[in-house]
Amino acid sequence: MHRPNRKVLMILTGLSFVLFSGGMALLHCGTAGEAGPGEASALPVIIAHQGSAARLDRPPVPFNHDRHTAALKEEKGDACAACHVLKETDMRLTDPEVKVFRFPKGVLDSTDKTAAMTAYHNQCVSCHRTRAAEGKKTGPDIGLCGKCHVRKPVAKAVTWAWQPVFNYLRHAKHAQAAEKFDPADKLNVVEKVTVVGETTGKKCETCHHTYDEAAKKVVYKKDTENSCRACHKTKDEKNARSMKQVSHAACLGCHLTLAEKVKKELVQQGRTELTDQDKKRFGPIECKGCHGEHKELTPEEIVKIPRLVRGQKDVMDLSLVATEGTAIQKAPAGSADPANLVRMKLVPFNHKSHEPRGQFCNSCHHYSIEKCANCHTAQGDAKKGGGITYERAFHQARAQQSCAGCHNTAKEAKNCAGCHQWMPTEVQKSSCSVCHKGSSGGKLAEIPLTPLFQDKEKVPEKLQIKGLEKEFKPAEMPHMKIVNKLVAISNESSLARTFHAVKDQALCSGCHHRSDLQQAAVKAPKCSTCHNRPFDPNALGKPGVLAAYHRQCIGCHQAMHQKPLALDCAKCHPQKDGVQMTGLVGSK
Repeated sequence: MHRPNRKVLMILTGLSFVLFSGGMALLHCGTAGEAGPGEASALPVIIAHQGSAARLDRPPVPFNHDRHTAALKEEKGDACAACHVLKETDMRLTDPEVKVFRFPKGVLDSTDKTAAMTAYHNQCVSCHRTRAAEGKKTGPDIGLCGKCHVRKPVAKAVTWAWQPVFNYLRHAKHAQAAEKFDPADKLNVVEKVTVVGETTGKKCETCHHTYDEAAKKVVYKKDTENSCRACHKTKDEKNARSMKQVSHAACLGCHLTLAEKVKKELVQQGRTELTDQDKKRFGPIECKGCHGEHKELTPEEIVKIPRLVRGQKDVMDLSLVATEGTAIQKAPAGSADPANLVRMKLVPFNHKSHEPRGQFCNSCHHYSIEKCANCHTAQGDAKKGGGITYERAFHQARAQQSCAGCHNTAKEAKNCAGCHQWMPTEVQKSSCSVCHKGSSGGKLAEIPLTPLFQDKEKVPEKLQIKGLEKEFKPAEMPHMKIVNKLVAISNESSLARTFHAVKDQALCSGCHHRSDLQQAAVKAPKCSTCHNRPFDPNALGKPGVLAAYHRQCIGCHQAMHQKPLALDCAKCHPQKDGVQMTGLVGSK
């Protein structure tokens, strides 16, 4: 008997590995959805129930819900009922029979990974097998694990929002639709809502309600409408289901109820096919309808939408009133501040003008529409306000929902970034008086426009910069034209006008930094006053005059998307006659 050749063994081993790995790859080569060329990209629901286990044995399942919904459209009966439990009893609620859209249908121990796997396999695969037996197109059977548990799902570029973006426009459309609802239609997620006092007349009680702990019932009261998330959190709680459960029950439940009503009307008219106009009458019933594409609204678009009024004042005075035992200094005697217990003057806040600046109320109010001081206290309430104090809630420079953070984001716009890119993001003491003006009496004075500069003695019309005399002619800078362009940009923004008006020649500080220009008679110093030529090796943080010009001018052009660009040297520095500048960008 011959001994196997070592070389042959190595070849056979390698071939076996390739075959084995290739075969395994076939089990895991399925892609999420595998949509055809004419099918829209879909954002899948990721199924990854691991219970109390440390990890999953196989990759999560990207589940295309809309594809399955479309496949069941032609089935008899309710398509949702084919997979979901639509209603069940919840003894925590006043009306225990509620919509749930629960899946899988069987009772499931969510902490047991194996139980979850079995429940999903039983329901999904049994449906696949039934459809296969009927000769219908369907999904994979047990054994083709990689068809569902995709190791590396194909990532498609989608603009869908995983959480529905319920902005002013969507709210306005729902409010208009609610006014036309038939009182006989039971559309509330909680069937029995007791109206306390007067109503708005716009049927806000269709969606908005609160739970009265004392009366043990769900009630609605005008001007107490709140965000859904104020009560409905990530998980089920004592008297409120999770946001996920209640949003599907309320939103999808309402759409389905209205859809059935529309379909019955069509049958009476002798029609069976739904037109696009018919579908608009009851709203989307597929994932992409709510979780789908959206665009940010501009302030101009928001202003055209009917204002959402909830009893708020147009202008309100913001101030933290200290309670007993807090170490906040008293205001000076005779101060108009409430109870003389605040450290600084009140902030008159124009709420009406700020409303179009966000996509919805929660742009500033987080999950609950109430006073900032209710959650953000002087010391910082860890439970309600996340430990964020009242002062930090307004002044955190890097928090999008604080005043300072939102203003910093606004300064990143191309019209502002040319100057503000060099400035610190933290709130400066010189800005305090801009907001802390004291009580406004409910009215705010309009900030006047900044007049264009005309004085050529104070603001030279043109400047000549002679930093590269050997190779170039002097660079001619249209100084007054640039300054007045910045003035015009500032006048277009109420935010810019407000803060630029706090000191004289504020716009000049964008270029002439570290210069005291408070007095109108003071002329800005030349750049060479501080920036040496060449740079000072003992002051490495301060560039030489040549670098200072280029960084300031080119940096501003780049931030504001202005020409000439960084490499168009000859656009600013005309070439001298007879000087050959081979390879110079912009040269002839």
